Amino acid sequence: MLILLIEPISKNIDMYVPAYPLPLMEVGSFVKANLPEIDIEIISIPVDLGLPLNQEGKEEIYRKLLQDISNLKPKGIGISCTAIAQAEEVINLCELIKASDPEIFIFLGGYFPTIYYEEIFARTSAVDLIVIGEGEIPTLKIVQLLEKGKNPLNEDVPNSAWGKKGKIYLTNKRERFNLKQKAYIKLELLRYPKAYDILPYAFSRGCPYQCNFCMEEFIRPQRKEVPPEIILRDLSNLSQESNTHTLLVSDALFQSFKILPLIRSLGLKINFETRCDVLDPSIISKYSEILGIIALGLESASYETLRRMNKVRDRVHYQKYIDNAVAIFKEAVSNEIPIMVFMIAGYPGDTEKNLEESLNFAKRLSEYKGPGGFIFKIGECRVYPKTKLYKDIISIPNLIFDNDGVFGQNIVRQPSKDLSFETILAYIQKIFNLSYSTPKFQATIVNMMPFFRLPSEALLDPFIPTICYQDPKRSIFNVRGPSLEKFRELLPNLTKKYREGMSDQRSRRNLTW
Repeated sequence: MLILLIEPISKNIDMYVPAYPLPLMEVGSFVKANLPEIDIEIISIPVDLGLPLNQEGKEEIYRKLLQDISNLKPKGIGISCTAIAQAEEVINLCELIKASDPEIFIFLGGYFPTIYYEEIFARTSAVDLIVIGEGEIPTLKIVQLLEKGKNPLNEDVPNSAWGKKGKIYLTNKRERFNLKQKAYIKLELLRYPKAYDILPYAFSRGCPYQCNFCMEEFIRPQRKEVPPEIILRDLSNLSQESNTHTLLVSDALFQSFKILPLIRSLGLKINFETRCDVLDPSIISKYSEILGIIALGLESASYETLRRMNKVRDRVHYQKYIDNAVAIFKEAVSNEIPIMVFMIAGYPGDTEKNLEESLNFAKRLSEYKGPGGFIFKIGECRVYPKTKLYKDIISIPNLIFDNDGVFGQNIVRQPSKDLSFETILAYIQKIFNLSYSTPKFQATIVNMMPFFRLPSEALLDPFIPTICYQDPKRSIFNVRGPSLEKFRELLPNLTKKYREGMSDQRSRRNLTW
């Protein structure tokens, strides 16, 4: 019996990383370890079939995928949906699969289905079951039932939801997955195991901080670490079996800095994001040779805004937060390590004064320049349904946002009475333009995120050679091997040409089909 696990297409190319789908790898490896007789295959649509640049390209990719499914004849298909940018395509994909073979059992997992399972069932009947939260135990149960010829809907699959005749049924909720049971990652589950330039890895799951714009608490409100012996085995295998030695930390909150000596001993580099009040700046100089990019989730430099975000508790915490951010930034610069600072502009309740505080702080940081370079990755605020922020905004007077549901962008257009969206965009451009790109920063960022901040039309530029595409019509972009390497060589000219669009709204970086 064969089970397929599929990573779907995402409309947004901004943060696309040429990395294997870690959640599916963890779930698939766990099922394979417990049921070695079951065939598990993981398909990453972007890597295996390409990125569609127009409707014709998307139809061709789905035609090939459905042909693969027809040839493989899987009993069940699990699809990961981690982001809103994937959601509509996931539903479209489920409906295509069901139309081609109604007997295939389709189940979804990830952040989006966990939080919005009701909306998915209201939108389509092509999804049989949704896994809520961590996927290992529910998926193992689903596969065991399918192997026995049973319908998982008639059994008690833990932590799941399913719909019938307009009614939604929730099964018993079990305790969180015990990470001591985590299986070692099996690269052989991939179609092209050596095609990935980045090795994502999670040293922990969950986050104890309850920022009110974040969805993490819906799945894992406490942080739990992966046992060191599993980390050692995984990283040792990954360093030997792959063509790359660059790790991308996929933790909701990375603070496993005690792992850095192991990473050094294995000859790996590590890229990670963490909080300004978590990272000890002295670590940076000790491990500078293995640090690729440090990303700081600053979000804002305004005390009022950070309090509204629930990022800081009080003035004392705020001062520590800001001072440590400066110290981290300075250490990164002096050790020639590229650094990214994540920021949100126009948070609900913001005034122009709050934006000005963030601008002035960015100006302060930008005075420290070095070969590593830095970027202020700032964008407009979005308010996603069911988050704490979404529930809180009704109490904010004069706030205007695009209340377009779980499948929409939900952009905040007016955070407060006198702050317009045009003013927000102006501050975004000013702050982004304080970024300091260097050859080292450019080389590091394009290795990890080759399409970073490029508007989607840049991928159709006539300047790009045909080798970068899967087809002569240039409707499908190839993100494997020589194609991606060639594209990276062109990026300095492309980023120069599309510089103005790189600070525009995030929707500019969505694929259009």
